[in-house]
Amino acid sequence: MKKSLVVLIMLLVACGGSQENVSDLSYQEPFISDSMQEIVTSRSMEMSTGDYIIKTAYGTIEVSSSNFQNIINEFETLILTYKGSISNTHLSTNYQGLQSYTVTVNVPAEQFDEFISDIEDISEFNNININSNDVTTYVLNIDSRLNALINEKQDLEEIKSDALSTSEKLEVQSQLRYINQEIEILQDQKEFYETSVNYSTLSLEIREGAGISLFSWNYYVERALNWLESLIGYLVSISIVGIPIAIVIYSLRIFSNKRNNIKS
Repeated sequence: MKKSLVVLIMLLVACGGSQENVSDLSYQEPFISDSMQEIVTSRSMEMSTGDYIIKTAYGTIEVSSSNFQNIINEFETLILTYKGSISNTHLSTNYQGLQSYTVTVNVPAEQFDEFISDIEDISEFNNININSNDVTTYVLNIDSRLNALINEKQDLEEIKSDALSTSEKLEVQSQLRYINQEIEILQDQKEFYETSVNYSTLSLEIREGAGISLFSWNYYVERALNWLESLIGYLVSISIVGIPIAIVIYSLRIFSNKRNNIKS
């Protein structure tokens, strides 16, 4: 009996070794195609036909300074309407004092196209890149590997139940521990893909300062501030060089006058 159990264990180990090792199925994010389509006035997107499609988009919107905060508020309200979530935000200010708000949001995949369209109703995109990535093959490979491991686990559990000695049970238990670890890793990978498929991601940057009308007071205020900033920069630069030179010349004149007074 003991000899037959050992033979069965060796056969299962050999079968497991011949299968694809889980380390070859490294945990990685889905491959994103480089063939992104930039959109300015119109948009078209090549749709994949698999069961597992991951959609991502990257866009920018440029608005006037007076409308900057209103656009952000409307956009965040729209996210709540679609029951989406914000995963990351960043607010920055450039050297001209103009702000830029970057946000990453996740919305239900089946409403993603409608969500993008409603954003355009708030403010038109200056550009937007939309990706549609088919990861069906990844998921099918994971399912295949999981089925093989589950069958192998069931065989080992039967062997363990028939084992008579403690050493036999420990040997089978060691194999079961390894298989359970592989199963957990593959299940985590599948869960990652399923979550990515169910929720599409948009990374949006809202920039302040563009779209200012020539007849808007904001235009002239911005021009005046830019001119004042340049003037101050010139004055500071001249002062850094000019003040030390003026001090040296003034010192030389005082020294020269003292020498002339002594001679006279």
